[in-house]
Amino acid sequence: MAAVAITLTASLAPGAEVRAVKVLRHCFAHIGGTRSGFTGGCWDAFDPSGMRTASTNTFTSDDLIACSLLSSPIGGGAAVSLLQGRRREFEVLLEQIGPDRDFITLDTTEGSEFAPVRALYTALCSLPRIGQTHATKLLARKRPRLVPIIDQVILEAVFNGAPRQWQLLHEEFRAEDNALWNRLIRLREAAGLGVEVPIMRVFDVLAWMDGSGNSERALGNGAIVDTLDPTVQLRDMGNRGG
Repeated sequence: MAAVAITLTASLAPGAEVRAVKVLRHCFAHIGGTRSGFTGGCWDAFDPSGMRTASTNTFTSDDLIACSLLSSPIGGGAAVSLLQGRRREFEVLLEQIGPDRDFITLDTTEGSEFAPVRALYTALCSLPRIGQTHATKLLARKRPRLVPIIDQVILEAVFNGAPRQWQLLHEEFRAEDNALWNRLIRLREAAGLGVEVPIMRVFDVLAWMDGSGNSERALGNGAIVDTLDPTVQLRDMGNRGG
């Protein structure tokens, strides 16, 4: 069987550094009176309660609100389970993952080291109206350096609908002496972003901006699209891959 290859979108391709930096700066631009940036640009530093560091193994209201910054609000049923009814269950699952670390340091996503992430993913997908998009965003909120976000845009633009997305991405990052990963490090620095924006997030932003068409709008100063497509949650409910 031939190996499944992922697609590097335009901003992720070698030689597209100037484009990629422009796209990153646009996405992370300050949201002011002219609303020049995206609400998603606030995701990485969002900590209104000041309790994020102290709650690495507990889902909080801040985490649920943060998902709305990425146009993926968490519904009431799931919120009650995460914050009250199944709170301790999810704390144990987060504890089993261990501390955050870079995705590329894993040997594989299909062995015992990543198994606790998959266990938490499965538990999240058992919640009402939670599928791959919401689950991976909740995971990335708690372990931002470790867990890639896979939403419908990235699933189609990067993975062409193929299964085993985490492993495919891990193999791509490690290919050619970590060429893509190292390129993303350089892009983060060139865009003026701090280390609070993990490499996984740089990848996510560039892939999503390209796949959604917002990169072209940003480069051409056209109207950006940063609102929730009402069909996304319905598609997400039916997509439990990973």
